[in-house]
Amino acid sequence: MKIIIISIASKNTNYDILISDYKKRLPPHIKIEHLKIPIVKRSKTKSVKDNIKAEGQRLLKMIKNHDILIALDEKGDMFSTKELADSMNHWFQDAVNPIFAIGGPDGFSEEVLDRANMQWSLSKLTLPHAMVPVIIIEQIYRSWSMLNNQPYHRS
Repeated sequence: MKIIIISIASKNTNYDILISDYKKRLPPHIKIEHLKIPIVKRSKTKSVKDNIKAEGQRLLKMIKNHDILIALDEKGDMFSTKELADSMNHWFQDAVNPIFAIGGPDGFSEEVLDRANMQWSLSKLTLPHAMVPVIIIEQIYRSWSMLNNQPYHRS
């Protein structure tokens, strides 16, 4: 299974070491790829809507028709770790590759939200943008550990 996380974000973060750590913990048959799309430069001549549309177009070019797109959005549904583990189990069985998309500072375009198979909110809290990939990968690892009766997750 290949899991892709696409962030509309600045290139460098101090969280990349944590991302690498969780990637190493997963078994070899679960590949995680973290891709970054540069944020559209903000200017007074472009509207917020123009910026998110341009970022959305870049994102949608990376998505294939058969991909499961999960858009991380503050208005999305909240999932428990158990619910994520159940979804992962279905993705394994159906041999699909989920793509978790993290929007830019102004969120997603309507086109991205319309294409998304689901919208997921991590929390009611506002989280630092650069931490979101770490949280996603940790939850993927936690879900995998639950599905495989590993001691990492304690209910």
